Amino acid sequence: MPVTAIINLRALTGGRMPRSFHCLMHPIFLDRISAAHSGLGAMLHDHQGPAPYAISPVMGRKANGAILNNESYWVRLSILHPDLEDVFLTTLEKGLWVEPVSVGDLSFLVEDVVLGQQPSNPWSGRTSYDDLRRNGSASDRITLHFKSPVSFKRGDLHYSLPEPGLIFGHLVKRWNRFAPDLMPETLTGQGVSYSFFDIHTAPYALRNGGTIIGSIGQLTFIFECDAPTQRLYRTLLRFAFYSGIGVKTTQGMGLCRVIEER
Repeated sequence: MPVTAIINLRALTGGRMPRSFHCLMHPIFLDRISAAHSGLGAMLHDHQGPAPYAISPVMGRKANGAILNNESYWVRLSILHPDLEDVFLTTLEKGLWVEPVSVGDLSFLVEDVVLGQQPSNPWSGRTSYDDLRRNGSASDRITLHFKSPVSFKRGDLHYSLPEPGLIFGHLVKRWNRFAPDLMPETLTGQGVSYSFFDIHTAPYALRNGGTIIGSIGQLTFIFECDAPTQRLYRTLLRFAFYSGIGVKTTQGMGLCRVIEER
């Protein structure tokens, strides 16, 4: 059952952000999971292929590349598999998030962790794979907003243009890895185009060095295929809210959500 956890932080110190500051929560999340379940933690560290979680960049107000002392920030985790959710709940029950979070010279107090839907935060949620299939409109146009850069791997290169085939090819693989029922692998963007897009490229620095160029902004999909296939495409776009799209979703890339269906 896909679910989000919003980790609310308060800066205990201020100062300039390290280059990969937005990836702050990735190693901390893995350490907390390892402390609650060493076997699962080791598996996630060494994991190949689609990961059962995604992590947002650090959200909140920055001033000229600096964190503000005593300012509020937050990070969103999304979990795609119930076994990982159970271990995450164990980290909460054991108080493993009480310790301050540090990166470089910056330190943050974890004020609370909210699992599931949070009415005040549009990036929070909880659903089931069945509900993702059932719910939503019968619209032939959907607008998707990329909050953080999205990019795809093509051979040894990263490709930042979010083509329908790349988007839906990625989402089908992640859905089929974690959902109880499979999607057809033929859902590769046939019959899908754009009626509008407003995107631009942006760099994204990674934890262990290197930078990926991705696209951020809005895309409005238009479907010109039969009604059952349209429903599957709409389901995958709603699933993208939890899974993210493209490469490095565990480090904050590819964060997106549907903002309009009509």
